[in-house]
Amino acid sequence: MKIAKSQNSVCRLCKKEAKLCNSHILPEFFYLDLYEEKHRTLQIAKEGEKIIQKGIREYLLCQQCETKLSEYEKYAKELINEIPNFSRDDNLGVLYSENVNYAKFKLFQLSLLWRSAISAHVAFSQIDLGPHEEKIRRMLDDKNPGKASEYGCMLSLIPNTELINNIIQSPTRFTKKLFGHTAFKFPIGNLTWVFIVSSHKLSPWMRELFLQESGMLRVMISRRDESSEIMKLGQILQGFGRSF
Repeated sequence: MKIAKSQNSVCRLCKKEAKLCNSHILPEFFYLDLYEEKHRTLQIAKEGEKIIQKGIREYLLCQQCETKLSEYEKYAKELINEIPNFSRDDNLGVLYSENVNYAKFKLFQLSLLWRSAISAHVAFSQIDLGPHEEKIRRMLDDKNPGKASEYGCMLSLIPNTELINNIIQSPTRFTKKLFGHTAFKFPIGNLTWVFIVSSHKLSPWMRELFLQESGMLRVMISRRDESSEIMKLGQILQGFGRSF
């Protein structure tokens, strides 16, 4: 449920009354990698394009919860910077690592989805998790990453691109079910995050594209030309369905 920050007097994560921090919805390091020399980047949303010089913030979290989530952000920043150096499987069209800290990176992923859902900012208006919002809040508050199949996220990378390096798009909900599941897309620079929010059974090949409890992380390599729109994820997933 979206709540305007003027109504917000309780930490949205721990549910305790406290002085609230002006929290980033998306981590600032996402923006730092996109800023050009004048510290600007382009935000693309349904309402149009907008030049911004800082990430979106709201008064949402107490200092203790802010610190809790920032620990995952630190790890995620280092991991994301390493993605281009992951091992490569050209047969499957993926980059992969078998040494990812499952709990830290999964909780980071969940924090992205959840903070976008509770934000009152128009840029995140399409992220509505319904009853899943409270379940994810409890997982984050308890530091519980859950199973790999719970609220999994698929990552894809557009390699060797220059045209979209300074662009961040508002997250969107897929207009149609993605292989029968509700899905949300977060395109940030040349990396796209697709979250599956569903209580339905997942196909085995789709689960393989989520971060695994073993530490395996696969990142799909986009086959679209860098001058085109962000790839249509469903097309590439069909190919993976035959591979796993």
